[in-house]
Amino acid sequence: MQSRSFTLFEAAIKSTQTKSVYTYSLHEFMKFAKISQYDNIVKLSTDKIQKLLENWVMDLASRNLKAATIRSKLSAVELFLEMNKKTFHKKILHKLIPSSDYIPGGEKPFTTQEIQQFLDSTTKLRTKALVHFFASTGVRPASITDPVLRLKHLEDMPHNCKSIRIYDGSKEGYWAFLTPEASTSLNQYLQSRKLNGEELTSESPIFAISNPSIHTTKNNYLSAKSVRHLMNNLIKTAGIERVKDGNRFDKAATYGFRKRFNTTLKLNNDVNSNIAEKLMAHKNGLDGNYLKPTREQCFAEFVKAITELTISDEARNKAKIADLEKEKSVLQKEVIPLASRLRRTDAKVERLLKAMSEINPEYGEILEIRKSGPY
Repeated sequence: MQSRSFTLFEAAIKSTQTKSVYTYSLHEFMKFAKISQYDNIVKLSTDKIQKLLENWVMDLASRNLKAATIRSKLSAVELFLEMNKKTFHKKILHKLIPSSDYIPGGEKPFTTQEIQQFLDSTTKLRTKALVHFFASTGVRPASITDPVLRLKHLEDMPHNCKSIRIYDGSKEGYWAFLTPEASTSLNQYLQSRKLNGEELTSESPIFAISNPSIHTTKNNYLSAKSVRHLMNNLIKTAGIERVKDGNRFDKAATYGFRKRFNTTLKLNNDVNSNIAEKLMAHKNGLDGNYLKPTREQCFAEFVKAITELTISDEARNKAKIADLEKEKSVLQKEVIPLASRLRRTDAKVERLLKAMSEINPEYGEILEIRKSGPY
């Protein structure tokens, strides 16, 4: 039977991904403290708990872990203790965490050329679809399993694009979109699954494990951990150069796509900055709480960045042509009515000049000059 102390801890965590990370960190602390049972932590005195936590934080710091990493691990144990009404001195613990005055890793975005290298280095349709998915949406890797992205979250949009509901059923939920290029790649991957005998329904995961028959897992979807592993291998295969600083690279395996997506939207002056934040699932002040744009409003801003988000030169040229055709259509709608109005005005002027020439011959001369051409 599961202990009450751990049940309370789990009940306080709403996200499946967070639950997994926090449980792992709690087990790390228990291993350090040589404690095998959850309830045994609760039985410890305040002084004993405090001493163990202080020693653990100092041990983590001695291993050159970044401040943010230590805080994340400590948060898990703090939550366990708080849910079990155990007293400890939080301020003292956080004073032991080293300064965060450093340049964080994973700050550089992937370039469009590097993403093309990813695509050129694999023949697997699922991998290509994943690369396009991250490049087009800029989502966090956990979003594909929290909850699991299924075909019911996917809808067709104008311009051969698709919309995807991220974090569906949560107050954090938002809309992401696939470019025409990314939509085509996903369609090819889904079609290959059909041809291989899979019956796709609204509940089918968008990204499935390659061969369910050889996996022992009960899940048929690709996990966030598997995505990270896949992307790390792809980086090596594609020969992407990265610089390692401490435990992190300057270009993160999945967040490198997110950095590129964010930069692309922010550098496009035509894209509404507040909706760009929504497309990144960012919360910014009051706008983050009160601005609730519709899917169509978000899509209208996304469309403005399709050309820059597109990876291949051929697809990008097609996107540019589509933009030019759209611009031409708008201009035609403006010019044709204007030309019609100009012709009507011209006819009125000629009728007026003709009437005036009957009174004064000079107006007849003006009328003849107008008929002979521009003046």
